[in-house]
Amino acid sequence: MRLYKRYVEVIVLTSKEGKLKPLYLIWDGEEGKESFRIDKIYNIRKAASQVGGCGLLYECRIDGKDRFLFYERDRWFIESYKP
Repeated sequence: MRLYKRYVEVIVLTSKEGKLKPLYLIWDGEEGKESFRIDKIYNIRKAASQVGGCGLLYECRIDGKDRFLFYERDRWFIESYKP
């Protein structure tokens, strides 16, 4: 299956030191917007995406599933099977 770059809204906590901690991902789908809690962040590192682009990669568990969430300049995206 082909992967797509899907920009998403993210609710983020910014520390006083400027560190970003994503809390919720907002998915804009056919049924409207849904929010998914980011349960755990395993790792944060600089990385390139398989679908193009690079930035900070947040390896995390979202709604019980392991996902890659990227922060690219000033936007968030995930690798998705749906465009």
